[in-house]
Amino acid sequence: MRSFDPLSFWLQSAVSTPQPGTDVHHIVEQSPARADGFPDEMIEAPENRVRISRLKHWEITRWYATRNRDFGGQSPRDFLRGKDWHTRVRIGRERLIKEGILKP
Repeated sequence: MRSFDPLSFWLQSAVSTPQPGTDVHHIVEQSPARADGFPDEMIEAPENRVRISRLKHWEITRWYATRNRDFGGQSPRDFLRGKDWHTRVRIGRERLIKEGILKP
């Protein structure tokens, strides 16, 4: 059973309200997900979008593009190519936790 995370709920509900210095971040990256055939209904779903600081958004985007030992020397983006939705969500949420955006 998962506990309710009020911060996660707030981050998701804040998506529709633009705020200076923030961006909407897709937990599962948009372009790679589209390239692998996932429908827009999943990619743009409220549970896949959170509002985070612009700086954190840039840092996470850079992390997705940087080679990483945790992914066999591949970038997370390359590692996730061809993977299922659940795996992409898990890795995206893990990154948000490591960045201090979501609670474990």
